[in-house]
Amino acid sequence: MSNRLTQLSDQLKEASLDAILITRLTHIRYLTGFSGSAGILLVTSAGRAVFITDFRYQEQIAGELLPGVEGIIEPAPYQRLVADGIVAPGMSVGFQETYVTVAALEGLKKAFRRVKLEKTGSMVEDLTMIKTDSEVASIKKAADMAAKVYKEILAIVKPGMRENEVAMEISYLGKKFGSEGDAFGIIVASGARGALPHGRASTKKIRKGEMVTLDFGCIHNGFNSDMTRTFAVGKPNDEARSIYDIVLRSQIKGVAAARAGMTGKELDDVCRDEIAAAGYGAEFGHGTGHGLGIDVHEGPGISFRGEGQILKPGMVVTIEPGIYIPNRCGVRIEDDVVITGNGCRVLTRAPKDLIII
Repeated sequence: MSNRLTQLSDQLKEASLDAILITRLTHIRYLTGFSGSAGILLVTSAGRAVFITDFRYQEQIAGELLPGVEGIIEPAPYQRLVADGIVAPGMSVGFQETYVTVAALEGLKKAFRRVKLEKTGSMVEDLTMIKTDSEVASIKKAADMAAKVYKEILAIVKPGMRENEVAMEISYLGKKFGSEGDAFGIIVASGARGALPHGRASTKKIRKGEMVTLDFGCIHNGFNSDMTRTFAVGKPNDEARSIYDIVLRSQIKGVAAARAGMTGKELDDVCRDEIAAAGYGAEFGHGTGHGLGIDVHEGPGISFRGEGQILKPGMVVTIEPGIYIPNRCGVRIEDDVVITGNGCRVLTRAPKDLIII
C-alpha cells in the first residue's frame, strides 16, 4: 500500500471510522493512480483499498492502479461493496460531504443500510496539502510547460486577434509541450475586460495599446500549475503602467515574505498592504492566493480570511495580487511557490517585467 493510503488509514483510526468512501475523482487519482472519469474508492482503517469502476476502464485500471489497490469492474459499486461484505451493518463509514449531492447521499443511504455514515470534512484534503519531492517535481514540470507556452504566445498575439483565439493557441501549445490538458478554463482578458478577475476568453478583439491578462495552467502526472501574466499590445497608457508597477512590487514582496510558520492572512497582508498604500486597496478584492496540487484550488487559503491557515514546508501556493479598474483595465501577476523551512522556492520561471509587444 502506498504511503498516501497508509496515512489515510491512520487518520481513519484516529477518527474512529471503519472506512471512508472517496468519490472526488482528483482524490481518487491521488490515492490510486486512476486517471479515468468514473469510479469510487473505499479505504478501510485496516489498510484495504478497493476501487470500483465500470467496463470502460477494465484495461486502464490494469495499467494504472498503484500496488495494494484492488480493482473491481462493477456497474453497481455500492451494492457490490455490501454483497462482498466489505461494507457491513454496524460499520462507521465516512463520506466526502463537500462533493456528494443530496441525490447521491440518498442513494448511499439506501445501499448502506444499518451503516453509520459520517462526514469527514477535509480529511483527504489535509493529506494533499503537504507535497512530497516527487509531487513538487510534477508541479514544477507543469509550471515549466506553462512558461514555455507564455514565451510562445507572446510571439503570436497581435492587434485584431480575438481573446478566444489566444485561448485556443494556449491550449494547443500546452498539449504540444506535454500537458495532459488545461488545468482550468483559460482566462484571456484584454482592455476593459481586464477588470474581470475571472474573465474567460471572449470574442472581443484585442486592440493596440491594451493590457492583456492571461491566466492558465498545465497538468503533469495529475498535478497542476497556475500562472498569470499581464502584458501590453502596443504602448499602454500611464495609468496602466503605474498599476502594473504596483502589482509587480506587491507580488515580489509576497514571494520574498512567504515562509513556513506564517498564516495565510499574514502573507495576504504583505501583498495587500503594498497595494493599499498606493491607493488601490478597494480595487484588490480577492485573496492573494491558494494551495495548488492535484486540484487547482486547495488549501491553504492565502487571504484576509486565512488567520487559521498555517503555511508548512512542502505546501505549494500561488501568490497572485491584482488591481482591477472597472471599465478601464486590470493587472494580475501570479507565481507558484513551494514553502520551505526558510522561505519559499519559486516554481514559475517566466518574466514578470512589463512586456510590450
